[in-house]
Amino acid sequence: MIEINGKTGRYVGNNMTAGEIIVHGDADDGVGFGTYNGTIVVHGDAGNGIGQLNKGGIIIIDGDIGDLAGLYMLSGDLIITGNSGEDTGDWIIGGNIYIGGDFDSGTNTRIVEMDESDIRKLSALFEQYSIEASPDEFKKIQRKEIRPFYG
Repeated sequence: MIEINGKTGRYVGNNMTAGEIIVHGDADDGVGFGTYNGTIVVHGDAGNGIGQLNKGGIIIIDGDIGDLAGLYMLSGDLIITGNSGEDTGDWIIGGNIYIGGDFDSGTNTRIVEMDESDIRKLSALFEQYSIEASPDEFKKIQRKEIRPFYG
């Protein structure tokens, strides 16, 4: 595990393949870009492009984020306890985006019902990483079509 106390720069966890990164502070753009596996937790706000091309990691932002979260996301989970900016989930291909605040969804997204497994997953992660949020208040975003680029 890597633990950081304070603000981080851009691309924390870029192409991460395993382990944990815990940030106690804000993070700049690109958190979790291309992450394959592992968990990244930011106890603060983060910039634009969070979870772009996520391929299987768990990315948790306990705060607000900017635009283009989950762009071309392929798998994994992106969890934002606060607000997300414009084009959230733009061109998402797979995985789940959970948002506790307000957001503007992007192309190829749909809001789906949270089920009991989603509530259990979020509850367990919130407890593990000391996040004070209620999973019942979250919205879940998934892809609308599997191949949005063709047709």
